Amino acid sequence: MARATSRRPRLRRLLAVATLLGVLGLAAALVLNLSLTGRMGRIDGAFDGLGDRPPPAPGETILMVGTRPGGGEDVSWLHGDQSVEAVMLVEVHPDGRSARVESVPMPYDDRVGLGPRPASASVAAVESTVGRRVDHVMAIDWQTFATLAAENDVDAAYRYGSAPVVQHDYLRLVLEGTLHAELRKQPLALYRALRTTASGVAIDDTWTVAELDLLVLHLRDLRSADISFAAAG
Repeated sequence: MARATSRRPRLRRLLAVATLLGVLGLAAALVLNLSLTGRMGRIDGAFDGLGDRPPPAPGETILMVGTRPGGGEDVSWLHGDQSVEAVMLVEVHPDGRSARVESVPMPYDDRVGLGPRPASASVAAVESTVGRRVDHVMAIDWQTFATLAAENDVDAAYRYGSAPVVQHDYLRLVLEGTLHAELRKQPLALYRALRTTASGVAIDDTWTVAELDLLVLHLRDLRSADISFAAAG
């Protein structure tokens, strides 16, 4: 009886330590989450006033607007002096194991005109061009890809104003060097990649932190070889 009694305090201590470690782990994850999301900018009113839109489709369709400093008309719905470098749709497959990046075939004047108009006008213009519904909007500073390339020793160069096919080849090289198979086993490298990306990104104000977390979890098995590039038809 004495032996059974002596085990109970030890069991309680083990449970207390396990609980404490769990709480500390959850707190660390929360702080890390807030640290990354706090680096992102926000795009206000990306879907305000939109009507007669294409129907929803399986998976996730993200309008990705690549920007660069100077070079044209300023993007009014982003902080700082930035102009449009690329307009792409990122189609995430429902199972999260593959994605398709498509350059939107908009005339140059229309593409440049995305900047001065409200973000919602940009969404409407892209949806009417490709006939697909945009679920979320993301703007990314093109310099972010150069930073990722440098951090991962990727030998890739890009010149502003390049054609979509050159953009695709550049992105493919950078993603191959960033989304490698060993990334999940290298937490510091993973955090650095997420931090760099978050620092150069702005997302629409309907995208919640919980939704971002679910998307990252959904894409945990995505590799660069599973990302295809094309011109939207």
